[in-house]
Amino acid sequence: MANAGVVYSREVADGETGERETLSFGVSGKLWNGVLVFYDRETQSLWTQVEGRAIRGARSGIELAHVDSVFTTWEQWRTLHPDTLVMVKDVDANEREESLYADYLADPKRLFLPELAQGLGGIEPKDLVWGVSLGNQALAVEDTYIEEHGVVNSVLAGVPLAWIRDEATGGVRVVRRAAGPAVLVLGPLPGQDPGLAVQDVITRERVATEALPRLRVDRTYWYAWSRSHPGSAVLAR
Repeated sequence: MANAGVVYSREVADGETGERETLSFGVSGKLWNGVLVFYDRETQSLWTQVEGRAIRGARSGIELAHVDSVFTTWEQWRTLHPDTLVMVKDVDANEREESLYADYLADPKRLFLPELAQGLGGIEPKDLVWGVSLGNQALAVEDTYIEEHGVVNSVLAGVPLAWIRDEATGGVRVVRRAAGPAVLVLGPLPGQDPGLAVQDVITRERVATEALPRLRVDRTYWYAWSRSHPGSAVLAR
C-alpha cells in the first residue's frame, strides 16, 4: 500500500505457559479485505496487517502489540536520532526497479476485487485516510481533508482529538486536545508548520505539538479501513 506501514512487536505470550516467544514473519502472498496478510514461520498462522491479529491458524485471535512509529523523512529522523542504524536491502541486478504493485497504486479505480467497493459509502474506495479506533468506535479522516485544513478537531468515543499534519513530511499525528481539565480547540499557527506547533484558537496561545499525548493512527485506503473497522465514520471534503 502506498506510503503506508505499521510496526508491531514480534513477541507473543504462549497461551499455556505465559512465556514470551519471539516470532519470525514473512509475506504470505494472500490478501484479507484487500490488505496484506503475513504469516509466522513457527506455526504458519496468518495475520492481518491492519490489526496485527492472527486470523487463521494455531495463533488465531492473538494480537501483536503495536509499536509507535512516525511518518517522516530520513533527514528529519537523523536530526532527531543521529545514532540510528539503517536496514538496507541488497538489490539484485535482475530485480525489478519498480514495485510489483506500481500499476495498482497508480490507478485510483483499480481494486484487487470489485466487491471491495461495495457498501462503503462516503468517499472513493481508494481514497487515502488516516484512521483511529477507540474501544468499539472508529473514525477515519480523508488525507486531502487534513491537508486542506492543517488541523482537524474531532471527538471519538467521548475523547477530544486533533489530527495534525506535518507539512514537511505529509505525515499526520493524532493527539488528545486536552490540557488538564480543559479541552482545547486547536488550529494552525500562522507561519508555523503544524507538525511543530499549533495554537489554541480560543486563547491564541502557542502549543508545542510534541507536548500533546499521541494516539495510534493508521494510514491506509478507505476500503481497507472501512472493512477492518465496520461502521467507522469518516470526515472528508
